[in-house]
Amino acid sequence: MTGPRTDIEMLVAGRRVAVVGVGNELRGDDGVGPLVAARLAVRHPGRVVDAGPVPENFLGPILAGDPEIVLFVDAADHGGSPGEWRLVPARALAARAPTTHHASLLLMARLIEAAGARCWLLGVQPASLAHGQPMTEAVRASGERLAQALAGALAAEAVDA
Repeated sequence: MTGPRTDIEMLVAGRRVAVVGVGNELRGDDGVGPLVAARLAVRHPGRVVDAGPVPENFLGPILAGDPEIVLFVDAADHGGSPGEWRLVPARALAARAPTTHHASLLLMARLIEAAGARCWLLGVQPASLAHGQPMTEAVRASGERLAQALAGALAAEAVDA
């Protein structure tokens, strides 16, 4: 049986990966991308970017690491339960899994893929994107689990490389 965790492990196995946390911490669950990036940056400095609400400003630093895979982490309404995450190719942003940064992520994915890397979205289903509200517990807990899964996958990738 495969699930999001095994899909992540299979995706990063033996590849140079950049993880990009996207989101606005002032908009409730939209802060899940920066939360995951903050947790990962401690163990994987230089491979993680907290792009906040303006991912397009980080194109240079993302490409500087010559990644084979760029993994965006963002709040994305995919119709799941709050905190549920889905791993989809970033080009799927055109048809589904809209994020709060839909247009900029789609453009970034196109630019990054033109440079030779593959782009993926780890979209976490938000419960609330209200301005000035804290992140919901379901999304916070999911973000912590996602950070652990990614940390394990990145550690295994680093050993294999």
